[in-house]
Amino acid sequence: MIEWFAVQPWVTGVVTFFLMWTDWLLTISQERERQLHYSEHYESYPINTIEGSPLYQKAVLARRIVDRRHIVPAAILSVIVALSLVWIPEGFRVLLIGYVWGLYFIVITTHFGNLLGYRAARRGLHGKLYLHQRTGYVIQMGRYVAPAIFLIVLAIQRQHSTTRKPS
Repeated sequence: MIEWFAVQPWVTGVVTFFLMWTDWLLTISQERERQLHYSEHYESYPINTIEGSPLYQKAVLARRIVDRRHIVPAAILSVIVALSLVWIPEGFRVLLIGYVWGLYFIVITTHFGNLLGYRAARRGLHGKLYLHQRTGYVIQMGRYVAPAIFLIVLAIQRQHSTTRKPS
């Protein structure tokens, strides 16, 4: 199935945009949950937000569903992914799609995990956690870098096994 997307660059671009939009909507949902139910137990400093990127922090705090600072880069990156599928050699197209989509699947499932944790924390969570944003960045980096490396190795292994000629 992924091979079909490799030869349908504009469809792949639309799906990529959809994944970015899903990430954004889940970020907003997570911020809503934090503000309504979790803020008494968790606070980050110097800025109290779940969003790590300074570019998006105000929009996430305001829980803006549509924000041009997110929509425009998401659209541009989706077009870049689509155009890349036209320009790069055919053998690398599946690798590119798997890597880009894999990263978003990791982020999206992390959001779901966080949302489930926030829901569970409504009952039985006591005390308060203060977390510096730099510490949060390091924690998030570990959560994303390790699976990203795994995806790269898996994609290379898959690419190698599909290009090898049987003996």
